[in-house]
Amino acid sequence: MTRSGSTGSDSIRLGFTRLFSIVVLAIIVLACGSGDPPKTVSVSHLGDSVEVGPPPLEHNLTDVVAARLLAATVGVRGLDCGRAQVGSGFVVSGTLVVTAAHVVAGIDAPVLTVAGEEVASRVVGFDPVADLAVLQPVSGLHRLTPLQLGQPVAGTVGAILVHEADGPRLVPVGLEILIRATGTDVYGGPAGGRDAIVLAAGVLTGHSGAAVVDQTGRVVGVTFSRARGGGPVAYAVQASAVQSLLDSAENLPEPAGPCID
Repeated sequence: MTRSGSTGSDSIRLGFTRLFSIVVLAIIVLACGSGDPPKTVSVSHLGDSVEVGPPPLEHNLTDVVAARLLAATVGVRGLDCGRAQVGSGFVVSGTLVVTAAHVVAGIDAPVLTVAGEEVASRVVGFDPVADLAVLQPVSGLHRLTPLQLGQPVAGTVGAILVHEADGPRLVPVGLEILIRATGTDVYGGPAGGRDAIVLAAGVLTGHSGAAVVDQTGRVVGVTFSRARGGGPVAYAVQASAVQSLLDSAENLPEPAGPCID
């Protein structure tokens, strides 16, 4: 993420990250741990210190599914804003790539790393509230199988598809809590809410924009931030926002916004 463990220049104030209080989080955890089906809880901020279970040791995906997911995972970077902005992304809907908006904000031509090769792209969808962006590669992704979208289920285990200096890898993740987060957009301005997921996982710089997948390999979220203090807590916007942006990008392409201060 270009911030958060987010990715890039890691200022962790990543879009929408004024974090919620421990008291609110405690209420959420209790509500989701009662044995009833998990419910989406509305919160106004994402908190600095969140108590969730430890990240799972294994993602439990089959080798066949894991290989397909890794093949569709790409790196994203750009230097237009005077600093390196680095993140992860994934192929979806043909040859389009989804990543976090703060990873490509202010970048005219994000560079994608795909199977060790670099491919230029342009931004065709940009949502600073959901912190999502859609990129159109100029060439080179036709051989990749796009990933399918799904719905997150709290209390399940999956994987985060991150792209690092030595290539893509799977990070085991626990999908802890489904929330409705409200606050600011990636530029710090007031914004409406978005459906998000609280994750139990260790995310690092360069992991923003990574796909969160379930046991079937469907994308259920996209990472955008991590909690401060080094704890294994991260956040992802739910995949429903991805589909909305894909539909918008197809009908009304929109370039990336300005650089983030």
